[in-house]
Amino acid sequence: MITVANRIYVKQEYADAFEQRFRDRAGLVDKMPGFISNHVLRPVNDGDPFVVFTFWNSRQDFLNCQLGAVR
Repeated sequence: MITVANRIYVKQEYADAFEQRFRDRAGLVDKMPGFISNHVLRPVNDGDPFVVFTFWNSRQDFLNCQLGAVR
């Protein structure tokens, strides 16, 4: 299993919309082979990023997902 972490900076006025987009798209990544789960951590302090973790069975599963998103 691997964990992929991304830090995403979002202006405060767009934070609610950012979270809603993750909720709306949740089912898309769930269908990818090797996907385990996704966690979005909300920032505590103004100016801090959201932290997004995705968990995969293997690095290759994650890479395959990335390739599929590009096509």
